[in-house]
Amino acid sequence: MNGQTEYSVDELKSFIESLETYSKNTGLFTSKINYEVETTISLTEKEIRALTADECYEKSYTLHGYCNYVQSILNKHTTALNWCTDSLNKIVTRESEQFSKYMKWEQKCHAVVSSNDFAKKIWDTKTYAQGQVTWLSNKITDMRKMADILSLYGKRKTYS
Repeated sequence: MNGQTEYSVDELKSFIESLETYSKNTGLFTSKINYEVETTISLTEKEIRALTADECYEKSYTLHGYCNYVQSILNKHTTALNWCTDSLNKIVTRESEQFSKYMKWEQKCHAVVSSNDFAKKIWDTKTYAQGQVTWLSNKITDMRKMADILSLYGKRKTYS
C-alpha cells in the first residue's frame, strides 16, 4: 500500500501472488495433495496393527508431507489475516479523528467497520481467515501427532 491510493482487496491478492512467486523463484517447494493420506488417516486399529514397520514409516512420511501441504495453505490464510489486520488498523487510524481519544480501539474499529463498506469487506475476510487459521492449525497438529505415532509404532515393530 503506497498511502496515496484507496485500499483494495486486489493488493491482498497481489501480495499473496508475489509471495508465491518469490517462493518458486528461490527454490522453495511445497508438497502437493496426496490422496493416499485419506486412507492413512482413516486406518482402523486392526489395520494399524497389521502394518509392517516399513509401512508405518512410509505412511508417517506421507502424512508429514501432507502436513507440509496443509501448512502452505495455513500460511496463505495467515498472510491474509495479517494483511487484513494491518489494513484495518490503517483505516481506523486514518478515521480515528472523528472519535473521542478516550474511546477504546476495538470500539473505534467496530464503528469504522459499520460505516465503511471496504472496511466491512476486510473485516469479513479477516473473520474468515481467522477461522481457517484456527481450524488448519489444529488439523496440522493432529495429523503431525498421527504421523509421529505411526513412526514410533514402526520403531517399536522394528525393535521387538
